[in-house]
Amino acid sequence: MLQTMRTILIVMLNLVFYGIVLFGCVQIIHYGHDFAYDVLGDNSVQLPPGEDKTFEITDGQSEFCVAGRLLEKGLIRNKFSFYTRMKLEKRNRGALKSGSFTLNTSMTYAEIMDEIYGGS
Repeated sequence: MLQTMRTILIVMLNLVFYGIVLFGCVQIIHYGHDFAYDVLGDNSVQLPPGEDKTFEITDGQSEFCVAGRLLEKGLIRNKFSFYTRMKLEKRNRGALKSGSFTLNTSMTYAEIMDEIYGGS
């Protein structure tokens, strides 16, 4: 009887353990998919017409800082995916322009980068 209870307990603990591992793997895959879609896809925060917001970039401001401020203003969904896309496209775009920009919450990452990099 004791051996049977021990076996049942071991099986139940294994099921719980592997269930938690499977759940964790699914969550990691889900996050990875969302991140990759944010980096490579044409997504926006809102559907058109969206909301116009003024955004300023000062001289010497880092790209990571700009990505964080864009997130704070509600213009992008994820600062890390936007920063990654900025780094991937940096060779084609050059340096950030400083100044004031009117950006819309319905703009895609590519459209926002066209504005802040000078329409390259």
